[in-house]
Amino acid sequence: VIFDTAAAIWGATIRSSAPIVIDSAFVSPDEDARFTCTSDGTVLGYARLTSYQTSPSFPNPQAGYVAALANALAGQDLTPGDAHIEARFNSGLGTAACPNTLWSFAPDGTSSANNQISLITTLLHEFGHGLGYTSFVDSSSGTFSGSTPAIFDFHTFDVDAGTTWATESAGKRKTLAVTPGSIGFDGDAVRADMPRFLGFVPSLSFTPAGGTATTVNFAIGRFSGPFNGTLSGPVAPTSPADACTDLAAGSLTGKIALIARGTCTFIAKTNRAVAAGAIGVIIYDNAANNLLVSMQGSPEVSIPAVFVSQADGQAVVTQLNAGAVTATFTLSTQLSNADASQSRVLLYTPSTLSPGSSVSHWNVGTFPRTLLMEYAIEPDIRLNMDLTPAVMADLGWSVVQGLSVSVVKALNPLVPAGGESTYIIAVVNRRTTGIAGAALDLTFPPGATVVSSQGACTGTFPCTLGAMASGDIQLVVTRLRAPAGASGTFPVTATLTPSTTDAADNLTATSTEPVATGGDVQVSVTAPAGLTPGAPASFKVTVTNAGPGDAADVRVTGSAAATDGTQLPFNLSSGGCITPLPCAYNSLASGATLTFSASYTIPTGFEGTATFTATVTTSTPDPTLANNAASASASTTTVTPPPTSASGCTTTGQPVSLFGLLGLALALALRRRSVAS
Repeated sequence: VIFDTAAAIWGATIRSSAPIVIDSAFVSPDEDARFTCTSDGTVLGYARLTSYQTSPSFPNPQAGYVAALANALAGQDLTPGDAHIEARFNSGLGTAACPNTLWSFAPDGTSSANNQISLITTLLHEFGHGLGYTSFVDSSSGTFSGSTPAIFDFHTFDVDAGTTWATESAGKRKTLAVTPGSIGFDGDAVRADMPRFLGFVPSLSFTPAGGTATTVNFAIGRFSGPFNGTLSGPVAPTSPADACTDLAAGSLTGKIALIARGTCTFIAKTNRAVAAGAIGVIIYDNAANNLLVSMQGSPEVSIPAVFVSQADGQAVVTQLNAGAVTATFTLSTQLSNADASQSRVLLYTPSTLSPGSSVSHWNVGTFPRTLLMEYAIEPDIRLNMDLTPAVMADLGWSVVQGLSVSVVKALNPLVPAGGESTYIIAVVNRRTTGIAGAALDLTFPPGATVVSSQGACTGTFPCTLGAMASGDIQLVVTRLRAPAGASGTFPVTATLTPSTTDAADNLTATSTEPVATGGDVQVSVTAPAGLTPGAPASFKVTVTNAGPGDAADVRVTGSAAATDGTQLPFNLSSGGCITPLPCAYNSLASGATLTFSASYTIPTGFEGTATFTATVTTSTPDPTLANNAASASASTTTVTPPPTSASGCTTTGQPVSLFGLLGLALALALRRRSVAS
């Protein structure tokens, strides 16, 4: 469903008369060696462009256009039968292959823990690369990986020379790729959207009584409140210095708290300072490494909260010993991550080449929030594609500029007669201003009923959506039941009625899918020969469809339990399942069979029997329910110590997502960084 949600969001953003086909799946590290978890990073997933096209009829005849964009410009599928983007994602997160990183499947992009990676954000990012946010330049050599520059390369400008790097020499491109601040994306749509998503660069200075102000570098906490205008106040060190216990009530009223990094979390320190009346928080490092960390935590507080180096923090402590010190937060007149002319957004060109990250991402350090297409997936990324649609418009896509809605049938294109289907409705506010609200209504064939709704609408239709700021996205997940006698096609239309209208709005969208009859799904389980304590045990699961029709939205759930009912910890699934169960399959044709293995960890010292139970369901009518569940048991063979193995992932590793172009040596990496204390 999350994959369909990402498609629905993009569907409400861009327009194409030709279909966009994405071949995507979860793959385990055993099945794809690219999915590694090491001290250098965890590979989250990759997307590969299947082809690109050039044409005299395209806006730039000299440029290469990725398959999906080429089809949209041509008004037809130029490579019928082929997927336009191929994407694979790591199913090993949370397993022994990479135990310290987990997927968050929340459709709104939220994460409940620091080690969770938002799947919806990762999908939107990778699909953005597949839709054209990619350079065809091999940044290590400066040469083109294909026979022509990408249309993206014609919008990549040498900010000093003021020329597109597509026409510069390979040597010059190689140099620019490792020169910070050297290249930026140039386009009318991005230029117009820059003030919406790029804030002015903030600054922090300290002024001792009777002395001269000193400006210092800092990193803004991900939970920081807004920087508005100028904020100035006396600096006060907390007591205790690390603010890891409650501070005296009123002790920081009207003051900017200076806090030492210590044993408790950044957000805990900041919350104590807020409770004591602080108007701002400055946390300084306890190590002399001059590394400015991105402080993790939630929810957002009401005051600015920043991190400075140990040297700068201790300098203020020394000044405070001699007298009063004033701290001042202010905003400059320079947009963050923009070139000096403030007409281009800088691309990522670190001085040390980062294959897979350099060039084809925004530069780091955007204020006030991280952008979707930066190389690092930061915890403050929201369900908001920010500047990405503007890039698409400059590349040649038809992009909705007003309020827009899309409706996508999830999981399976077939609507089961008498069964349930899931629909994703995405509402995107592409206006330059917010809206007070909108009514969302659904219409569908007679006899159909709404089973449930989640997200922005939880009751009946029409429902009222809340206020939406510019760039905001709201999602609704609705299950509909088609009448038993349904036939032909099944149209579902979503209609918006906003509080105010705009000529650029796209207020209706329809999903029309064929109706299908169902089949008899059956499941069987085969147990391993025996159980070994401290090792995984794999149960083989086989699902078949005895017909007479196809079965839609096939789902397999399962669990393993000891004799006393204790649930055994899930280890890994293979064959297309992700962890943990259930597994979801779009459709199972009449006579088709699915097989996979579900592996569970047998605890050290375990003695007895473990029983694995599997259940299969389908949203189409199933004539025989008695064969929809099966179980199998295995007993301990011998009590042995657990096998030893070397860990493949460390707590310092950062998740990475790779993106390959046309099978050539070009990868775009998506990383995650976070520091909580």
